[in-house]
Amino acid sequence: MPYDYHLLFNPNSTQEHFDLALRHYQILHETPLPVIVTLCVVAGIGLVGGTIKVFKPNPELQMFEYCSLGLYVLAICVFLTNVKTGIDCSVSHNWGEVTENQGLAVIASSNIILLVMFAGVIILQIGLWYSNWDLQKKIKGVLC
Repeated sequence: MPYDYHLLFNPNSTQEHFDLALRHYQILHETPLPVIVTLCVVAGIGLVGGTIKVFKPNPELQMFEYCSLGLYVLAICVFLTNVKTGIDCSVSHNWGEVTENQGLAVIASSNIILLVMFAGVIILQIGLWYSNWDLQKKIKGVLC
């Protein structure tokens, strides 16, 4: 986020900010394999958990579950298509039809989009928990 802020929101950003961001993404490219595998396992557990919840959803709460899984899958797609590809391009310096600074800005904006999407997943899960809690409270109130 410190690098992304300057690339996207600082009107006084200089080439030095772009160079720092490029160096940051090149360092991220050198992430050790055990860390990458761990993150993939965590993402896989999230996908499996979301799929299990969608398999037999509570009819009154199913929209929370569907939207959470959909947003989670979209976030993974944004990471794989924009961030991972951009980090690879930062090492190879093959940016395609855009300049290096534009490519770095795409990575930065994709990181912001990921932040918003994962925050949305968390908010939806909090809403799901609250709705389920409220439903259980109403059911117990009717039975007592």
